[in-house]
Amino acid sequence: MDLEDMMKEILGTVVFGEYTAEDLLIVAGVVIALLIIFRILMRVFKKKESSKFFQSADCLNCGWHGKVSALAGRCPKCNQPLGDLKTRRMK
Repeated sequence: MDLEDMMKEILGTVVFGEYTAEDLLIVAGVVIALLIIFRILMRVFKKKESSKFFQSADCLNCGWHGKVSALAGRCPKCNQPLGDLKTRRMK
């Protein structure tokens, strides 16, 4: 009895009701593939959360731009007031 015959015998073994080990391996493979595809799609279409604590800001005085605290009112580079019109909420 060679290896090929042993594999056919093992895969042909009835495991549950009418289902063989081969049938269960196929179903398990399909389920794993679907989970992998679902995980990839979730990463691709994941929405970036807007921050409650940070906002993106541009300083019109010195040209600095970056993220500052939502409570910050001054540019970290030149210390000039940013004001509400010069900041924008992160999306």
